[in-house]
Amino acid sequence: MQFKPNFDLLEAWEDAQRMYPGAYVALFEKNGKTLVYMCDRHGENESFDMVDFCFKSGKFKQPDILITEFENAGREVGKHDSQTNTLIYAAAVASKQNMPVVFADLSHKEKQDVLQAHYPNYVFDESVVRKILRTAPMRSSGEFGEMGGTLNKFGRDKFMLENIATALNKYDTVFAIFGSGHYESQRLALIDMMGEPKYIGKIPNARGEFDEKDIKPIKLVDFKI
Repeated sequence: MQFKPNFDLLEAWEDAQRMYPGAYVALFEKNGKTLVYMCDRHGENESFDMVDFCFKSGKFKQPDILITEFENAGREVGKHDSQTNTLIYAAAVASKQNMPVVFADLSHKEKQDVLQAHYPNYVFDESVVRKILRTAPMRSSGEFGEMGGTLNKFGRDKFMLENIATALNKYDTVFAIFGSGHYESQRLALIDMMGEPKYIGKIPNARGEFDEKDIKPIKLVDFKI
């Protein structure tokens, strides 16, 4: 069986069902194939913990390949990006384990090409594309919002799903990490392709739980001017 996504099932971000407020995992299993889809909250501490959970928890098989939401532009990744960017942190962990890593977001040029194909009478310079990317996650109304929805449905989310399906046809266990908004837009297409997932929405805090601990500071010196 070859996995093939139905792109007609992609939804606009504002129309898609919101699943969990924080980082979470959607776990798909079908015909001996496993898709571990981590829904990232970019840069938040819990997302870094969730990456470690996906690699080290033993809840599912060790991934054969990592697919991440980063531009496939061929540019070098900054040395310190893994300290602040969850997506690159996941890529760094995978690379350390000699795991193949795929950057599955469109390059700036490809984003321009998608927009130009759908709005041939508009000039898309770099500043306009950046405005569209900033607007798209929040709404699909208005000029830039509508363009952002078009870019995601016919460009970014489509390309991400193509990478996921291609990886599933080649590997047994695929670890995908994208922003949670992308997952929610792709969710119906993924369910159509892989069946209903199991969700993991809460993991232990790697630094410990402190909700029940009162902090009672002591004073060593009095301040004097």
